[in-house]
Amino acid sequence: MKRVVVRFEENRDEASIQVLFQASSTDAQVEELMNRVREPFVGSLAVVDPTGSTVILPLERIVSISSDFKRLKVLADNDEYWIKASLQEMERMLVPNMFLRISRYEIVNLRKVRRFDFTISGTLRIEFDQGAETWASRRYIPAIRQRLKEGS
Repeated sequence: MKRVVVRFEENRDEASIQVLFQASSTDAQVEELMNRVREPFVGSLAVVDPTGSTVILPLERIVSISSDFKRLKVLADNDEYWIKASLQEMERMLVPNMFLRISRYEIVNLRKVRRFDFTISGTLRIEFDQGAETWASRRYIPAIRQRLKEGS
């Protein structure tokens, strides 16, 4: 890991922001830094709040995303937002090791899950840190079990 030095130089004649990367060669670390500067909203989602305003929501705040007719309900902490997209599009966009599809209609953030409760009858109740809960589809339980085994 190369040491990163950040320096600000004020130039009152400059109207734009210029970012210069200097290193002995381009590698994965340099590419990652350049991508973060180029696309500062990577790791976030543009959603609509209840007032109709667009909000940039960091992925780590998302608890779950569920299908509700032709739009998706995004539950973040104790707030609800909406986004017009399909669940399949969301699944492709989201960080795979952070999110998990639990049914045909819902994706959850694994980092927000407090407990997975596998019941004797074969169902799966999922409890989140902020108190909400949901149920996984029986059809998805084998894939969920496998994913949880891989993650531990």
